[in-house]
Amino acid sequence: MYLLLYTVASRYKAYKKYVYQYTTESKNGVVGASNLRNGPKVTCQVEVEVPQACKFILHTKSCALSEVTYMDAKGQPVYEPAATSDAFEAAMAKNPLKFTVEQVIQVKMYPESDEQENILNVKRGIVSALLAPVEEEQHNSYMITVHGVCATEYTINARKDIATDVSLSRDLSECDQFYSRSQDHSPLALIQLHQPMAKLFRSTQNCNYQFHNQRKHMTTAVCTETHVYLPFSHKDNGMSSIVTQKLTLQDSPRINSKYFEVDPWRASPLHFQEAEGKAPVQTKDAVLCTLEDLKELAGPGQGQRRAGLFHKLVSELRGLRNETLSTTLPKMLDTSAALSWQALFQCGTAECTSAILQAIRAVGGLSLEMDALVYGLSLQSNPDALRVRDMLSTAKFRQSKAIMYALANTIRGFNRNTGGLMIPEITEVSEFMETLLEDCSKNPDESFLALRVVGVMGRVIQKAGNRLISSILRCAKSDTAPQSNQKAAIQSFRRMAINDEIQNVLLEIYKNPQSPVENRIAAYLILIKRADQALITQLINALAGVKEPQLKNFVFSHLDNIRNSIDPVMQGMRQHVEMAWQGKPSSTFMGSSASDNYKLETPIGSVQSNFIFDGANTLPKEVMLETTLRVLDFRQDIFEVGVEGKGFEPTLDALFGERGFFPEAISRVMYNSGAYKVPKVLQKILDRLAPDGSRMKRQDLLLDIKNSINSLLNDIGSSPPPEATAYLTLLGREMGYVKTSEMKQMADTLYTYYQTFFKELPAKAMAALTSSNENDLFAHYIFMENVMSLPTASGLPLKFSLAGVIAPGARGGLNFAPGMRQLSFMPSVGLEFITQMGVHLPDFVVAGLEMHTNMHHETSFNAKVTMNKNQFKLSIPAPKMNTNLFSFSNKVLSVSSSQMSMVEDRIESTECQPLFTGLKLCTSAHYSNASSTDEAPYYPLRGETRFAIEIQPTGEVSEYTATLTGETLHEGKDGRHKVDSLKLSLKAEGSERKELTATLKHTRNKNIFTTEFNIPDFDLEVGIKLAVTNTNVKGKKMKGVTINIINKNIPQLTLMGRSRLEMMKNAMLELQVAVPFLKADASLTMTLKNEDAVIMGVESALNLPETTSVQKVSLKYDDNKFEVEINSDTNSEIQKLIPNIENYHRELQQLIDDLLDQRVAKTDMKLRHIVTKGIEAGNIWLDKLSARIPSIEKLRSKRSISDLSLPALPERLFLQSDSLFRHQFNKDNMNVKIPLPLGGQTSEELNIPATLSVPNVYLPKLGVHIPAKNYPVPTFTVPRSLDFTVPLLGLVEASTKINSNLYNWEGTFSGGNNTIDVPSYIAQYKVMAQSPFHPLSYKIEGTGMVSGKMEDNVKIKYYSMWQS
Repeated sequence: MYLLLYTVASRYKAYKKYVYQYTTESKNGVVGASNLRNGPKVTCQVEVEVPQACKFILHTKSCALSEVTYMDAKGQPVYEPAATSDAFEAAMAKNPLKFTVEQVIQVKMYPESDEQENILNVKRGIVSALLAPVEEEQHNSYMITVHGVCATEYTINARKDIATDVSLSRDLSECDQFYSRSQDHSPLALIQLHQPMAKLFRSTQNCNYQFHNQRKHMTTAVCTETHVYLPFSHKDNGMSSIVTQKLTLQDSPRINSKYFEVDPWRASPLHFQEAEGKAPVQTKDAVLCTLEDLKELAGPGQGQRRAGLFHKLVSELRGLRNETLSTTLPKMLDTSAALSWQALFQCGTAECTSAILQAIRAVGGLSLEMDALVYGLSLQSNPDALRVRDMLSTAKFRQSKAIMYALANTIRGFNRNTGGLMIPEITEVSEFMETLLEDCSKNPDESFLALRVVGVMGRVIQKAGNRLISSILRCAKSDTAPQSNQKAAIQSFRRMAINDEIQNVLLEIYKNPQSPVENRIAAYLILIKRADQALITQLINALAGVKEPQLKNFVFSHLDNIRNSIDPVMQGMRQHVEMAWQGKPSSTFMGSSASDNYKLETPIGSVQSNFIFDGANTLPKEVMLETTLRVLDFRQDIFEVGVEGKGFEPTLDALFGERGFFPEAISRVMYNSGAYKVPKVLQKILDRLAPDGSRMKRQDLLLDIKNSINSLLNDIGSSPPPEATAYLTLLGREMGYVKTSEMKQMADTLYTYYQTFFKELPAKAMAALTSSNENDLFAHYIFMENVMSLPTASGLPLKFSLAGVIAPGARGGLNFAPGMRQLSFMPSVGLEFITQMGVHLPDFVVAGLEMHTNMHHETSFNAKVTMNKNQFKLSIPAPKMNTNLFSFSNKVLSVSSSQMSMVEDRIESTECQPLFTGLKLCTSAHYSNASSTDEAPYYPLRGETRFAIEIQPTGEVSEYTATLTGETLHEGKDGRHKVDSLKLSLKAEGSERKELTATLKHTRNKNIFTTEFNIPDFDLEVGIKLAVTNTNVKGKKMKGVTINIINKNIPQLTLMGRSRLEMMKNAMLELQVAVPFLKADASLTMTLKNEDAVIMGVESALNLPETTSVQKVSLKYDDNKFEVEINSDTNSEIQKLIPNIENYHRELQQLIDDLLDQRVAKTDMKLRHIVTKGIEAGNIWLDKLSARIPSIEKLRSKRSISDLSLPALPERLFLQSDSLFRHQFNKDNMNVKIPLPLGGQTSEELNIPATLSVPNVYLPKLGVHIPAKNYPVPTFTVPRSLDFTVPLLGLVEASTKINSNLYNWEGTFSGGNNTIDVPSYIAQYKVMAQSPFHPLSYKIEGTGMVSGKMEDNVKIKYYSMWQS
């Protein structure tokens, strides 16, 4: 699509030089919240020579670097030269930059080899600005920039002969090289989200180009690029960086030079490349100053700075180069080793890793810790040449397994990053490994380790030269080297390319009949991995005359597994094996005692194992298990574990051999016990261990076992110790190996560390804790860190980072003295999120914005404990400074040569309220006033904000004390009663003394407990008395509990409970409550008697001023009846209870009279006159009506209400009720029979089988076998009917009587069986009501009776009466 000729030649003509004045500046700020800005500014004179068409040479001269120092009165930034301006000018002018434009979107740059990457990026920005749109408009929809190929909107603003004014706009997210570049961050951070963070920016670019109408070259170019951080922004106002570029043509003279020559291998793209950025000023002072500040954060109120200071320390470490950090490290460790180690491990740069290794080498006596740290560092991603050199230096310092494997891991990771390029450091590693190998016999253990490590490095170390490969081949063929080293030398080629030299040596070992079987099989496994058909044929033909069955069996089994493999990757190998196998005799396998290769394959993976025997032993000398996961085109080795051993045969033969201990002992025990029939499983084991069955039988069993034990000990003691080596590989990474000879050393090391961690360190920690109150322990952890950079049009990177730091810890200690203990404990925790954003110039200018969001909590506890014989005293000094329970703060800073707050207009408020004596709880708030502007961004970008909850001392209290005193008192007459006393006293000492006293007393012989509370300031003197009583009244024992609450020796509340229980026949429970100052008491009594009848009673009484209430419930149950009686009596002297009730009565009557005396509008009558006449008219109407209906006369009230006055008030209000319910049982009953379905039928008649059969279940693949079995089913008969008895109805009686001032009501009901001679049933009821209001008075009664038998005459009588 874009293969058209690029017409940039019309813009920049050959044999001319174009001179431009170039300016680019970056402004970082919070738009809408403050006019404060910062950022670098670059000005240069740019000369573009065109010796040939579309080939350019860029010169940058007279460059100046400046930065914003302050804002003027009009809100415009004022720039001053940066401290590194001269260095920047020299770097820019040092080398010209050659570049070519070949096609529409193909620009190649050819920088000099010593050009700094950050300087080259600045020149990339200049070239990007020079690439103006071409005359052919169709070529401008996609243009090449420093961001790669970008979709571009092209607009013509003015046109003469050509377009002289053109505007371009781009959404940078659509450029193919505009993406985030991850930078150094903490390797220990749990949360790392680099790619998603790039989506939080909106980046756009707008450019304007002006051209000469006749010469067509560019005269002016202005580009503005905006990067807005979207979170918390409002209408694109928020944290943002604005980059502007301006090119102005000054001259365009002709040149005579036509020379243009470049090295193609130096070609570099136009788009932005990540450059290493370090601090402009390399000094150790800033790091040491920050470390000192962090160390000295001990006072209250300073802890909220801890998390931010730690992040600042880590950031400053990342800005140091290796030479500066190396000289700084010793002073850091002297200042605070704990803080230095925490910062170095979370730094993440190659320089910090180098410093860690440097510090490790300087510490002696920590071999295991050193190994663990170095191995952990080797697992970090993206190693560089500096780390390779540091690992090599550490390996030269100490050749342990962990460090050597760490060196191998670093080499492999570095090779992946560099694409296999060879560097001097890898050559040095190769030479170092060569010195370790020598001839593999002088130091076998060291040579073995070197060979294993070389095998891990593989092809990386192979490219370094042939001298190391020659040394490995000599080890493989050496007769003086141990067999394990020979085999390790062979296996070291497992990751290397097999050339002719290596192949010939391995074939020689494979064919040599004098070589051990393990070596020959190891050589075969190396050769077969990349073998072709000819080599496989050679391997098979070499077995023709081999008499070693173990080798043949293993090779044939391995090749057979290749032939049967379903792995697509093995298809080519499978065909080679098939072709080589043709015409060869079929292999025969020797069974479980021969070397073999086992492989199980599935579509998702495979499991493979090797068992290698030799002819002289029954145990395998090598066992290997390997698993591989295969999903689609993804293949991953999950794990590989192997064990190699020798020398176990004498020990195993002494234990399990033909004359071994266990076969002999088992045989004697079995034969002497008469158990001649040996179990099959045990018989197979014995046959395997002693196949000829010649086990001796002796009578003296104990003597034979004793002789066998002595023989076993002699055989084991005389045989050489066995040796074994085990190795493990996880996910393709060999983790290491361990030998049995190292077990004792490992056990000793573990014991040493056990002593250190569980005995020595706790003792030292306790000693340090009790030696001073100024001990501190703080941890600093960067749990989240996302650091990235985005390219900008000027070539300066836009750096963005989001970090979260947590810093928990405590300060304090213990002091012990005779009779006194002193404790100080001040825990605190800080959590801070740091957001950094800004366009800067690496190595020259630091600029950007920082937002710190901090949350902090701290508290303190200081106490002194004094103890003597009878007293325990706790003293807590009052706080002298504010204690920050919780604080939240947010601030935005401008970072350049100085730091300043973004927003100065703030509102402050503080509110306090008393917490308790001597302390007050305060909340303070400080926030920005930027919200008054409509264009302001959202919080927290509005400026500095702080909210805090603090405990502030008032200064009135100097100390809080709690004293606990215990003693024995003598009270009563002549001190006869011993009283145990425990007194707690709480005091607040100071200008206003406060005290609270609590006393607990126990009178031993009376079982009385007394508590007293005394608070003089509140005039409170409260006591609680608890007495446990055990009395005997009229021969009846009662137990009780009495609780009295007393204030100033005056009873306020009395609670009493008593109970009695006699043989479950007579029980009583009584509860009483009395409140004297209210003149109120209440009681509840429950009784239970169970002799001839069950009688239960419940009685409650409540006495209030001028009011009494008694409630009784009685229940009686015996063989003849069930009876419940309920009585209630409530009385109230209403006129005494409400003394002024007569006045209220008169006031109400007066209110009615006043209402009736109101005059009706527009008449001369009063309301009383109308109401009275209405009543008289009603009486006249009733008189006429009653003449015709006599019953109406009875409903009329005899009292005249024409006076319209209220009735008189009674002196006493009362409500009495009596209720009774009685049921007389009927001793007769009735039989009921209910027929059942299928009644009388048996199980045989219902065709229910007599047995239940379970068939035989046999699943051999699942190991399940359930034999067939029959289960009998018992016979049964369904009953014909269901019979039960129902008692007949008895006699029921119920009555209720209610009496009150206003209404009396009585009702009775009785009914039921009244049979004497003839069956008779009767029901009677009677209801009577009396009321001052005559219509509510009535009397109703009635009787119904049924008697007789159904076969004789039946009589029914009914009587009813109603009277009003």
